[in-house]
Amino acid sequence: MKSSFPASWYPLCRSSELKPRQVIKREAFGGSWAVFRTESGRVGAVDSQCIHMGADLSRGRVAGERLQCPLHEWEYGLEGACEHIPASATVPARARQMSLMCKEQYGMVFGFLGGEPTFDFPLFENSDHDLYSAPYMLDFDTPYQVLAANSFDSQHFITVHHRRLLEPPTLSSCSPHHFGVDFRARVEGGHFHDHLLRRIGVDIVELSAHCWGGNNILAYNARTNARILFTILPVTDKRTRVYILNVMPKQTAPWLARPLRRVILTTMHKLTIAFLKSDIVVRRKQYQARIE
Repeated sequence: MKSSFPASWYPLCRSSELKPRQVIKREAFGGSWAVFRTESGRVGAVDSQCIHMGADLSRGRVAGERLQCPLHEWEYGLEGACEHIPASATVPARARQMSLMCKEQYGMVFGFLGGEPTFDFPLFENSDHDLYSAPYMLDFDTPYQVLAANSFDSQHFITVHHRRLLEPPTLSSCSPHHFGVDFRARVEGGHFHDHLLRRIGVDIVELSAHCWGGNNILAYNARTNARILFTILPVTDKRTRVYILNVMPKQTAPWLARPLRRVILTTMHKLTIAFLKSDIVVRRKQYQARIE
């Protein structure tokens, strides 16, 4: 199991992929994990290779609040400790799986790599968010650090996304786990979403990006009130999975019925993906070519 990744909250799956009493297998950090939802709805993630005889725990089943191994029915709790062995009256002290503390937010399941969490999962500030889009998932053959740094690359922001900075960005840090940047830029692109922004009077964007743990980036657009979460999972040292989703504050068009607000959110999400399309093509081609 790789341990060279920073202590942080990492996306494991969409919440919708994990039904009650269901177990799924996820590749992450150079290994594999059994992610499961208990009968009461809580979520856990443990190393998928059983410490007893190496059976694949993702092929087991959920028994109440525990994950049961398919081979000898050892039962593991959410924190990875074996809590019941049918064929034994005692449980060996070594009977413990590596585990991740999990929580759900914005329709995603996140696991904390690094033992006891050293910071809370980052949330968008100064607002409740009652709507969020379905997470858009992408896989890249490139190290996760490249994708995380991409959000703070002002040169590529100009050349790929055609947003020209109007002044030097402002940097900030409120925690050892946080790095932020604020900037203003002119919309100079010729794509449909660029024309649409200018049509509605947004020719200058005011953006903030806040990176937590090295892999979770919360982006704000002050002019459009768009809020975007980019959350990154290192599958291996050279493979990365990214989830992108939009969230909508309650104060965005609160007078509209919820279905209409959902339409606005869906439109914002499509514009976000359209904005990233050029970057997606560049990153996939560039780093795939190097590896092959």
